[in-house]
Amino acid sequence: MYADDLVVIAETEEDLIERLNGWKNNVENRGMRVNTNKTKVMISGERQKPVQKAARWPCGVCGRGVGGNSIQCTSCQKWVHRKCSGIEGSMYKVMRSFICRGCSNLVISTGHASVDIGASANLEVVDTFCYLGDMLSVNGDADAAMEARIRIGWKKFRQLLTNRDISLIRTKRLYSSCKRSSMLNGSVTWPVRKENEVALQRADMRMVRWMCNVKVKDTVPSKELREKD
Repeated sequence: MYADDLVVIAETEEDLIERLNGWKNNVENRGMRVNTNKTKVMISGERQKPVQKAARWPCGVCGRGVGGNSIQCTSCQKWVHRKCSGIEGSMYKVMRSFICRGCSNLVISTGHASVDIGASANLEVVDTFCYLGDMLSVNGDADAAMEARIRIGWKKFRQLLTNRDISLIRTKRLYSSCKRSSMLNGSVTWPVRKENEVALQRADMRMVRWMCNVKVKDTVPSKELREKD
């Protein structure tokens, strides 16, 4: 018998250890076994791995390189993409008081690599955790979940819709029923930001253009592609 995707929530590490041991003892008394190698701990607000800098001038939020369309955080002095800033309207009006999301919702780095629950069992502390097919992260945003869903969407797309012999009408039906639903599964619970919506829309349109055999340089409007039979 297997009981997958079970989560124990606690306010403190001591409370967590007590609850985990109580749950572990109860299931073992009923003849089941807890696989501690697959059991992970995630501490909200504490990152275990440092954020990798992907460019010489990384964005203070996403870590990717910034260009001209950016604004400087008045707290950490890092430049932030407009799409990562959450600013609506003119950036000039808020440039003297802008504080990036990385500073307003601070996630600290820690060397807390494991939690000892006794009985020679050490549980690994992680930054992301998969629960019921959705990805949870230490900073509480939807970035990890969105990236995982886009990967799943591309996997389903390659499995079902890369055959040019299938008619466009049937391909669009498969796309709507299988691929799009796999990308958006669980999205109603995401704290979605504008950049998350943009990333999903871009992945969606790349697949639509592939199905229609249209490249970006062909300058065909997205609305026309969606209505194409």
